[in-house]
Amino acid sequence: MRATWLTDIHLNFLKPLALRAFYDRVRAEQPAVLLVTGDIGEADSVVRFVGELAAIAPVYFVLGNHDYYRSSIAAVRGAVQRLPMEMTWLPGCGPLKITPRTTILGVDGWGDARCGDLASKVQLSDWQLIDDFKRGDRNETLQRLGANEARKLREYLAAAPESEHLLVLTHVPPFPEACIYDDVQSEPAWLPWFTCIATGELLSEYARAHPQKRITVLCGHSHGVGTYSPLPNLEVRTGGWPAGVDDYGNPIVQATLELA
Repeated sequence: MRATWLTDIHLNFLKPLALRAFYDRVRAEQPAVLLVTGDIGEADSVVRFVGELAAIAPVYFVLGNHDYYRSSIAAVRGAVQRLPMEMTWLPGCGPLKITPRTTILGVDGWGDARCGDLASKVQLSDWQLIDDFKRGDRNETLQRLGANEARKLREYLAAAPESEHLLVLTHVPPFPEACIYDDVQSEPAWLPWFTCIATGELLSEYARAHPQKRITVLCGHSHGVGTYSPLPNLEVRTGGWPAGVDDYGNPIVQATLELA
């Protein structure tokens, strides 16, 4: 099965002609399915963009932080959970066996303020543009969100049908070493907001308990390209752009995978 992977495409930055050109590039990959690891648009556009992508091929996707901008987490998740079958928000449906050897599942993930410089002065637009961060302690909110993602991931891993290959989609890198920007690991000031330690711990635990299973994680968020293998059977691929290449307004195809 040809599966084309997209991440951090931020389609709301594109004018109509550029958007059409990007869809043509995706269509040229001749995908059987699309795998999208978040930051598709913003709250008022993400459903429309997922629908337009689904006109190319069925979409399996998770949401990124930008997809919640100018709304709340609950409102956006409620909207995407009501989408038809060809637009599958993975956190809303659980694990799916999509080929004889591959099961796919996903969680959105959140930078869960559990690594790096926890006194970081880095300011994200999230704090002003996502309703959930406008009240309460930011770090406590992030740690709660990360723990919730890990609980959902644990549930889905336990329910996964038997298969040789487990394909996990998430937005936020689950290990600091997978948080890449400009071809190097992100600085400590960025890591609290760009790494989901809770999901990383759970993936490592699962990989150790299932040494014969091959686990591939696709993520994005940090806008840099990298591959990290914390265990022999666990590979994390972070999607993004090489150093010096424009990212916002320049959506690209990360890769087209052949899934057995």
